[in-house]
Formats: sequence, C-alpha cells, structure tokens
Amino acid sequence: MSAAGESVPRRLPHLLMVVTVLIVAANLRPAITAVGPLIERIGEDTGLGPAALGLLGAIPALGFGVVALFVAALGRRWGVERTIFVSLLLLGLGTLLRSLPLGSFSLFAGTVILSAAIGVGNVLVPAVVKRDFPARVPIMTGLYTAMLVGCAAVASGTAVPVAAAKGWEFTLGASALFALVSAALWGVRLGGPRGTGSASAATPDRSDLPSSPAARSSSAGAADAGAAVPDPAPPAARLRGGTMWRSAVAWQVTVYFALQSGIFYLMLTWFPAIQTSHGITEAAAGFWLGAYQAIGILASLVMGPIMQRAQDQRAVVVVLAGIMFIGVLGIIFLPAAMPAWALIVGFASGGNLLAGLTLISMRARTSAEASRLSGMAQGVGYLLAAVGPLLAGTLFEFTGSWSPVLWIIAAAVVVMAVVGLFAGRRVDVL
Repeated sequence: MSAAGESVPRRLPHLLMVVTVLIVAANLRPAITAVGPLIERIGEDTGLGPAALGLLGAIPALGFGVVALFVAALGRRWGVERTIFVSLLLLGLGTLLRSLPLGSFSLFAGTVILSAAIGVGNVLVPAVVKRDFPARVPIMTGLYTAMLVGCAAVASGTAVPVAAAKGWEFTLGASALFALVSAALWGVRLGGPRGTGSASAATPDRSDLPSSPAARSSSAGAADAGAAVPDPAPPAARLRGGTMWRSAVAWQVTVYFALQSGIFYLMLTWFPAIQTSHGITEAAAGFWLGAYQAIGILASLVMGPIMQRAQDQRAVVVVLAGIMFIGVLGIIFLPAAMPAWALIVGFASGGNLLAGLTLISMRARTSAEASRLSGMAQGVGYLLAAVGPLLAGTLFEFTGSWSPVLWIIAAAVVVMAVVGLFAGRRVDVL
C-alpha cells in the first residue's frame, strides 16, 4: 500500500475527482490569511505585542511543519481519503474555537488546531494529484494552487470590512462552516467504489511507466481520464524511511520550499503593517494584501502550463526569483508605488508556491515517494519558515523599522534562486 493512499476511487467521474481536490485546496489558507489584515486590531484588543503577534503568525508554519513529519505515515494507516476528511472536520472545529471570546487562549489554541489540520492537506494533496492525475501534474498543481491563493486572497481582502461590521472574532471564525461543508463534499470519496492497487506513477515520459507503446498509451489515457495508474513496485531500499533524508535532491527541494514559504508567511503576517508604516490605511493595506495573493491566481494559471511543457524547472524558478527581487527592492526604495510592488511580489510569490509544490511531485517517481518527499519538504520547510514572522516581529520591535526585514527578504530571494537551480534539474529524488 503506497503512502499516497491505499485505494483510489476509480469509478468517480473525472470532473468530480477534480472538484474534490479543488475544494480541499480552497480550505488550505483562508483561516490563516484573514489574520494579517487584522493583526494590529487583534493586538490592540488583546494587548499582545509585536513579538507575540509574530508568534501568532508563525504558528501556522510551525503546525504545518510538525504535522508534515508524520502525516505520510498517518495516510498509510488510515488511508488518504479518510485522513483528509478528518482534517477538514478538525479545521472547522479549530476555526470555531479561535473565534470564541476567550481571550488569547482560544486565539492561540484554535490557531494550533486549525494549523495542524491544514498541514494534513498540504502534504497529502500533492500526493493525491500525483496519484490521480499522473500525466497532468503541473497543470493540476496550477489549478489547485490557483484555488488556494484565490480563496486566500478573498479572506484577506474582505477581513477588514467584515471585522468593522461584525468584529474580528466573527471574521476569523467565518470559514469554519465552509470547512465542514467541504468535509461533506470530500466524503463522496469515502463511499465510492474503490480499487485495491496503490496509486499512480509518474508522468508518461518517465521510466517507471510500462515500456511498450501500447502500454504507455493505455497508461496515459487512464491518467487523462483521472483513473489511477498503478505504482511500480519500488525496490526495498526505496521503502526505508531514512532513504529520503539522505537524498541531496530531497534537501534541495526542501530548502527551496522553506525559503519560498518563509517569505510568504512573513509577508502574509506583516505586509499590512509594512504598508501602514508608510501612511496607507488599514483597509487599503488589507485590500493590497488580498491583491498580493489574488495575483497568485494568474501566476498559477500561467506558470502551470509553462512548467508542463518545460524540460525542467530551472528557468522558471530563476525568472520568478528575479521578479520577486525587483518587487522587494521597489518596496524599499519607492514605497509610494506600493500597489505595483504588491502585485509584482504577489505574482512571484504565487509562482514560487506553485514551483515548490510542482518540484515535490516532479522529483518523485511515484505517489508513494511524492508523499514522503512532501512530508520531508513541508515538515522541515515549514518549521524553518516559521522563523520568518517571528524574526520580523522581533527585529521591528528592536529597530522600529521594516527596512532590515525587507533586506533579509531580498537576500533570501537570491539564495532561493541558487537552490532552485539545483532543485529544478530533471533528476529523481531517489
């Protein structure tokens, strides 16, 4: 039984398989992205200082990282469909807890629970894509990334006006109902007819597919239809848990994922405060944080097909890093053009997320390897990424300026480009 999931709902219609993946993706950020625009308001009402608010912004990345280290094993034990279903229920419960008027306890406890629940989807959705859509990994990754960042943008862009009308507690709890409805929709995968094989292999041009032209044609047709292609039986060495941790390629993917995640969560937490420090209103700052994320939809839809056709991902990651570097320098030297920089950096950020998730799937040969690489890259990556909001909040508290934070982001972008040149090569992780 593969790490990607014990059995596949083979007879579900192709469109329904796509929709259920997208509905999970829609839940993976709104509960988190609604916090950034309200961070200063939350601080005023709760008495939390910048360092404590930075911790609040870091909890999601910490939760993602801790959960990712063991969620692949959990998926093997419970099955991917059942594990994702339970995580959606926990997401709804955690979001509700966070919105209760119990002060900082409910705020932090609810954030911990919902972050752990989202961490399950973060790891298992790439494995589901690898399993159910093996011939269309970059395009499908682009679709679910677009859904992810689109819903995140809506949550950010509407947070301030909703909070003004209903209070920030209501705003932070609003996505709970959607999570519970999504769990019901995902439930169709639990009751559908199932096959017994482990799930999908890699894309059609990879060596682990059947060698004869007829077999390759049959596998590609099944992949395009959404049916799973059986994983080849990997050598015993590939099943040992420690092997992935000794792979240089796995570490390259992990570092790339950590850097893009760290930059994203730092900006998600503090970009509104960076804007208000330059005289932009709270409502406008929330709107531009939403725009920063919304433009990621365009990045996902544009870069997905490009990555589908590309021989490898090196050129894509370097171009995206260059775009982000220009945007960060613009925030530093020409803050009056903040809306333009929000869109430029947001486009690159959305593209970097897509690249990071695509690297996880493309460097793995099978869905089982994709699940294990996803756990490693997101586990270590998010734990390292959690340093971003904490460092930024503490540094601002000591210096009273956001300039040192922005220069650290610029340096991280350069390192990310260098690492991406290695992670983007067309090589297998094992």
